[in-house]
Amino acid sequence: MSTRVRKTQYLLRLLANPKLYSLLGSPFEDPLKLDSLLSTVCYGSLFISELIKRRPELVQILSRLARKLKIQGLLSLIKAYILKIQRALDPKQCLSIHIPLDSLSTKLRLISDYIADVRIFNRMWGLPGLLAFGIEDLHRILTADSSFITKLLEATGTISIVAYQPLENVAFAADHNWTHHEQSASLRYYVASSRLWAVFVVLEVVKLVKTMVQTKLSGKPLDLLHNRSLNRSLVANIANLPLTVHWSSYDGCLSDLTVGFLGTMSTLLDTIDSWREVFAQVRQL
Repeated sequence: MSTRVRKTQYLLRLLANPKLYSLLGSPFEDPLKLDSLLSTVCYGSLFISELIKRRPELVQILSRLARKLKIQGLLSLIKAYILKIQRALDPKQCLSIHIPLDSLSTKLRLISDYIADVRIFNRMWGLPGLLAFGIEDLHRILTADSSFITKLLEATGTISIVAYQPLENVAFAADHNWTHHEQSASLRYYVASSRLWAVFVVLEVVKLVKTMVQTKLSGKPLDLLHNRSLNRSLVANIANLPLTVHWSSYDGCLSDLTVGFLGTMSTLLDTIDSWREVFAQVRQL
């Protein structure tokens, strides 16, 4: 039996196995994994949309960088791409490159905006569970054998992330005209909720730095590359930190390209881990 036939038979058996579809659906059943996946798609779509929109500008930047670094191969590649773009932008030439890319950029932005709404709408219904977490965590903090400063910082982080959610809920409802609030009230609530999120993220970074310092002082190796619980949290919170500043100001301070990149990085590793687990189990079927 040829290799191609064996692969075809395996693929057919796999597609007929209901466990395959249960495994593929498992990340969507976990609220945290689902939000991570939606966040990655949301911000990733925004990032790619902005890359496409700014392609002439980015090509020029890469071209200048290649000249400074004297990377001739890259420079030739960029020059060839510039010629393609110039031809695409020439009204006398076929616009087969220009129009689909611009259309793709617009559609990716629409996808990003829609998923952003879906994520907030989904989080609205997580408030009871979040309140339960807050009460339990505050009880744990108050009964823990730790210093007053540690308790204060941990309690502040818990209260800020719990209080963040109802404010975001009101902002979302007002933004969609589901309440009697004026449209301007939505932005005020969004900014207030984002500032509470900023407090939480800053305290999370402080805790991570404290853990790293304590590990170094104890003489243990700080293997960030293989310590997933640490490196995942570190990357996510460092990426989220500028985003909290951006959303905490009324006019924002970051470009959409930067927001898309940072947002993608904040959840990309967790999303990859989730699907890596799924595919590892699929291979065992």
